[in-house]
Amino acid sequence: MGALKDLLSSEKGLFAIVLVIAATVLVGLDQMAVADWREYTIYVFGAYVVGKTVTTGMVAIAGRPAAIPPAPAPAAAAPTVVAVSQGTSS
Repeated sequence: MGALKDLLSSEKGLFAIVLVIAATVLVGLDQMAVADWREYTIYVFGAYVVGKTVTTGMVAIAGRPAAIPPAPAPAAAAPTVVAVSQGTSS
């Protein structure tokens, strides 16, 4: 029952149900063959499953840091600066 509630509570699920109802009406009006209806519903719900899986994966990825920050580098010794004075000879 939870899967049906999940299907009906999402926009993707409602859209999939509407598409299947539309295809069923086309079969009832003899505008679509039953075998085509079967293929159509397989593709519609296959797309629903793929979309739900991708959405769930993106939410899981967005919830964690993109990368572990690198460890800080040890402090390096400051370079030695030697002052050179230019003297004038007299």
